[in-house]
Amino acid sequence: MPDNAEPPDVLFTPLAINAVTIANRIVMAPMAALSPRPDGRPSEQTIAFLCARAKGGVGLIILGGTTATRRAYEEAPVKGTLRFDDDRYVPDLKRMTDAVHAHGTPIFAELSASFGTMAKPSDWPCIAASPKNLVIKPDTLPQGILAPFDVATAMPREATVDEISQITRETVMAAVRAQRAGFDGVEVAAMMSYFLASFLSPRSNWRTDEYGGSVENRARILVDIVRLIRERVGASFPIGLRISANEHVDGGQGPEGFAAIAQHVERAGLDYVALTDGNYETMDASISATDAPTVAHGEAKIFREALSCTLLIGGVHGHAGAEQIISAGHGDAVMLARPLLADPEYANKIRDGRAREVVPCDRHNQCVRRMVLGMPIRCTVNPQMGRESRQPGALPPVDRLIKAPVERAVLAASGSPRLMNLVKKLPRKGS
Repeated sequence: MPDNAEPPDVLFTPLAINAVTIANRIVMAPMAALSPRPDGRPSEQTIAFLCARAKGGVGLIILGGTTATRRAYEEAPVKGTLRFDDDRYVPDLKRMTDAVHAHGTPIFAELSASFGTMAKPSDWPCIAASPKNLVIKPDTLPQGILAPFDVATAMPREATVDEISQITRETVMAAVRAQRAGFDGVEVAAMMSYFLASFLSPRSNWRTDEYGGSVENRARILVDIVRLIRERVGASFPIGLRISANEHVDGGQGPEGFAAIAQHVERAGLDYVALTDGNYETMDASISATDAPTVAHGEAKIFREALSCTLLIGGVHGHAGAEQIISAGHGDAVMLARPLLADPEYANKIRDGRAREVVPCDRHNQCVRRMVLGMPIRCTVNPQMGRESRQPGALPPVDRLIKAPVERAVLAASGSPRLMNLVKKLPRKGS
């Protein structure tokens, strides 16, 4: 696209999601890249990171890296999440949304209820729909993520009906807090291999009570959450659902099954569905090396035919492909994650006919590897990523001067195929 070309009109037309109108079809996908304070409140870096993307021209920010319940906060598998589980966090969240709104950008809060079999060890028991754990194989990892052998997660206990009810109530209250904190909408996180997602597929849910068996029963927890949120926030407040489109595993659920779940939830008051792909057993689908796999493989078409609400398509990098997705009616907006780490000005550059100036994501996924290893998120092509709040010329904090060399060494080791092969050959306990 020449620098003086007109921007792709279809990407820069407004889109109404219930009572909220976003200025264009480029949405920042939720990411756990916020560097919040240790107590779960937004830091100055959190606000600076979000504001850089708001100034960069995205039509909507969906805030990721959040926890809706105390359980979720304490068992979160990633380091550093924003808390929505208590009223005392509302004022700081409001300061954050005010800062984003100053740039004219709406912001929705994704709400994570619990992490199921992906939960880290904590005082809370690991629970899921049914007692099924995950086995993550090295050949299913995305580019740049290496492992010498299979990784099995802890075996969860089947959640009781009382635990399900408690998580439902607390997630609804988190949505109410989000509205009070100035968020323009909320999104229920039911993707990957987290607690809510464990109810959706017969492969991970073999309950015999009202939460298992039929599509209606497997959708029940999401239907209840969305219905109760709608009762509390009113008719005009946007509510979304993030859901996997396809498990991509033997015996797993495909797009028809997930779309049937989404149909039931839509009737409870959904305004949009955001599609992801795969789960933690198929991370190469979730963090794809190609653009918009749910469009390429046909899942988006199945959801488009099943739903009447707005459809957001994830896994997008290139603007030409994004334009084609919208023009062809595969989805109503596209969600970008890694590309907005690489270039916060992505949307403005496309809008202004400066596509050649966009700094592309290299898809090496060092950002993901750092997150998995509990390190602050950084980007190999954007040295400002994770440092947006730092004043030009300012020295890094002392703790970063100490930790950064150690992190570089760990990244070099964990990214070395040779070292991983050596580790693979070492005798393992129990072998």
